[in-house]
Amino acid sequence: MLTLEIELLTHVYRATLPDGSAPEWPPHPDRLFSALAQAWGDGGEREDEREALEWLEAIEGPPLIEASSEWFVRDSAAVYVPPNDARNGELALIPEKRPRQPRSFAACVPAHPTVRIQWPASSPVAHEAALQRLAHRVASLGHSSSLIRLAIVADATLAPERSWRPHERGAHSLRSLYRGRLADLVSWYRAGRRPRSPSTIRYAGPEEEPDRTTPSSVFGGPRDWFIFEDVDGNAPDVLGFAHVARRLRHALMSLAFQPPPEVISGHSADGSPSQRPHIAVVPLLDVGWDHSRGGLLGVAVVLPSELTSTEREAALNALAGFAGIEKGPQALAMLNFARFRWHLRRAALPERASLDAGRWCATSTTWATATPVVLDRFADHDDPLDEASLIAESCRNIGLPEPVCIELHKYSTLRGAPEAYPGRGAASRPSWVFPAGSRLAHRPRRHVYLEFAEPVTGPVILGAGRYQGFGLCLPVTRSSGR
Repeated sequence: MLTLEIELLTHVYRATLPDGSAPEWPPHPDRLFSALAQAWGDGGEREDEREALEWLEAIEGPPLIEASSEWFVRDSAAVYVPPNDARNGELALIPEKRPRQPRSFAACVPAHPTVRIQWPASSPVAHEAALQRLAHRVASLGHSSSLIRLAIVADATLAPERSWRPHERGAHSLRSLYRGRLADLVSWYRAGRRPRSPSTIRYAGPEEEPDRTTPSSVFGGPRDWFIFEDVDGNAPDVLGFAHVARRLRHALMSLAFQPPPEVISGHSADGSPSQRPHIAVVPLLDVGWDHSRGGLLGVAVVLPSELTSTEREAALNALAGFAGIEKGPQALAMLNFARFRWHLRRAALPERASLDAGRWCATSTTWATATPVVLDRFADHDDPLDEASLIAESCRNIGLPEPVCIELHKYSTLRGAPEAYPGRGAASRPSWVFPAGSRLAHRPRRHVYLEFAEPVTGPVILGAGRYQGFGLCLPVTRSSGR
């Protein structure tokens, strides 16, 4: 087994996810490969080292990772630095004339400063010396101040209590290698472009038990999430998401075989509301991070977990039509509104952590709403106990057990989440808006915090508006804002 050992010399790891939403932990395999690629370039691009890197990227199967399961995030102050790619002509090259932009460098402090990444292959003798030279030239990982010692370790055995392993139901999405990665990095560097990370692998952390059977909802997991990301910064306000959900559902209905199937329309053949789970359209928000602002980053269409092959095929055909799959990977989807158009792109491997389906489909005992729950009815005399019973019933309606603790609030416990109602005395502040005739418009809305007696697997989408983006919950973890 090829094992690369990373020792954090300052006991601090400074790196962020590609969208800057949160610190990166554990170090991603692609991050380490990029550092080795930089060492290859700095060392004169030797042919034997290039061959070693191409062998490494072509290893079949993702690596195992040994890294601490306990870490804390160190708050980082904003610093103002000149941008690397100044655009103001020759004057911008003079230090005092260069503009400053705010940057913050997130830092993780793990309980154990050593990380090992182990690939399921032994390096051929022909590549050992080249890999050793590359490892010795790597001085940092992530930010340049994140100093490391990198070495190849022979016959290493990973500690089970710190092992992160590939698993399709794992809660963590890590950027991984693929055949041709080095060529892509070289091409982007020579073209002056920032590198992209088109390949990710799901990992289960040391404390996760993804093979354990846990209660789960009627909505499907990551493989049943079809994510569309904002591409032009023209996303609607989340307070009008009921309009977005309706437009997207109508678009899918128009693209489906006619008459539209129940799984898309949400109505049975006689026009009455469906009594079976059907697709949910949910907002993907910038919430739960330290600096979240609640912006709408994209939208997901979530299929029910149990569909017939005919129903699934009908839904996939409509989604492919909306995404413009036949037009190529760069095709855009579009939603038309009265005064603007919203352009979206199908994101099979989204780089933004907030767009990662696994974040919303993790397993946890504690959950909090990112969008408020629309109650199925008015509680008797506004009794909070009656409202709590409605929330418990909403959990049962999607196949989950009743929570052992239910808190109801006007505000979410997640940073950046939009409030259920405008502040008192702030009549000019916007509130949630609904299409004309919507049955949800006058129902009470509540943010909730839930604790279950045992872990449950998401997605957790509750209440009367669960098919239109309301009642979307996020597991509450150390980085979710609780």
